[in-house]
Amino acid sequence: MKKLLFIFFWMSAFAITKANNIQITNVSVVPANSTIKFDVSWDNGWRSSVLNNWDAAYVFFKVKDVNGNWGPLSVTAVNDVTPSGFIGAYINSYLGKFFYRATSGSGTTTITNIEIGIDPPQASGIFDIKGFAIEMVYVPQTGFYPGDGSSTNSYTPDPAYGTTLQQGTATHLIDPLATPTLINATGFQNGFKAFYCMKYELSMGGYRDFLNTLTYTQQIPHIVPAPSATAGSYALINAYRNNIKIKTAGIASSTPAVFGCDANNNLVYDEADDGEWIACNYLNWVDHAAYLAWAGLRPLTELEYEKAARGIQLPVASEYAWGNNQISTTIYNYATPNTTSETITNGSATIGNANYGSTYPFLAGPTRTGVFATATSNRITSGGSFYGVMDLSGNLAERVISTTMATNSSYATLGVRESVQILANGYAGFTSTSSAFNWPGSTIYFIPPALGPSYINGTVNATGLIYKGGHWSSSSANLRISDRSGLLVTDPNIARSSDVGIRGCATAP
Repeated sequence: MKKLLFIFFWMSAFAITKANNIQITNVSVVPANSTIKFDVSWDNGWRSSVLNNWDAAYVFFKVKDVNGNWGPLSVTAVNDVTPSGFIGAYINSYLGKFFYRATSGSGTTTITNIEIGIDPPQASGIFDIKGFAIEMVYVPQTGFYPGDGSSTNSYTPDPAYGTTLQQGTATHLIDPLATPTLINATGFQNGFKAFYCMKYELSMGGYRDFLNTLTYTQQIPHIVPAPSATAGSYALINAYRNNIKIKTAGIASSTPAVFGCDANNNLVYDEADDGEWIACNYLNWVDHAAYLAWAGLRPLTELEYEKAARGIQLPVASEYAWGNNQISTTIYNYATPNTTSETITNGSATIGNANYGSTYPFLAGPTRTGVFATATSNRITSGGSFYGVMDLSGNLAERVISTTMATNSSYATLGVRESVQILANGYAGFTSTSSAFNWPGSTIYFIPPALGPSYINGTVNATGLIYKGGHWSSSSANLRISDRSGLLVTDPNIARSSDVGIRGCATAP
């Protein structure tokens, strides 16, 4: 009889003393309740009554079917149990569930004896199950101030509608990149409504885990060589700290490859110094969309990016994600690179820190996610945003949906598209014939009156994407919250770059 197997992954960052160390443990199936039972914990969790803001564990499961393929665990939400003192909330379609504190507090968050209702046959059968947890930050519903009036192509308010951006009221702003420049963001995810944002950029280990749940065919568009390439081949590009390799070669059309991290290049995979906590680069839009679909998330818009960074504060001219316009220019030094404790030893103790063109260490490329957060850091020195999202300035550029698409009324439904799937061909999309897929670059992309099926396969221009936040080799000006000097994407966005990664979000339940 097949052995019941639970395998758990956490897609987050780890530090010496500020490590959030998110883990799923003590997993079992309760056949009588048709539930899966588990504990989840992470360090340095918080909930603030002042900001109405918290961090959360976003948990989702994959199950292997009779053909050996991984897919979403069938969640019913029947007989769910969330222990006292905590709140559990699903995103739509029950693809994943957030868990967070019910009252203000901070420190290690431990939630025991959680139960999630699953399909009765899966509760009584014998299956291989993988669980995943991603740290997310809740950005509450409230107005905010877009643009700083100083950075290149910054938004400016339309005086007729007020200076803050609201939903259904003051939703007009001037966008120098749009035609016409005065846009109405009423039907766009403009940041007013509450959403969850990934606390960190996706790590090497997170992308490895994604690849390891795909079929051979699904893996093909998300790596550079064929999945059948020789063990030890790089999955993406052998440069700028990318370290994902083929651990076990796949067999064409039948057996997927197995991937691992190998930063120390000894062909022994996923060791303590193999760099799985480094932010993952060389990911194109096809990869980005597929990962978000797989995880049940969606892309950020650039207004959501600005709100996550600036919060409710008044804009400061040329400000960075930590809320002022001062930034370190010291070339950083590493300690214990490629490990869970990768540390910058000479970060500034007084002004903002970021990995960018004037500071990147001798190992050029992205750092461990959240590397500047230490036991003594604050928002400024950790590089954290108003709401506690890390690395929004520097490290890897943020690929987001531009407000130049706000005039497309179909984006009004962007917030309910977490139900996008990763299809059998490996692409993000819809199989429905009654739905439209409203992410940039989809094969239909709102050409009336056409509706699904559609997907993002790199053959259609990903019009509407823009890069925010700068990266490890960019100038300091590009790291500013309101900088929009990067060109709008006008091609399929399939090139693999050393300075672009993945971050996703979800509309709050």
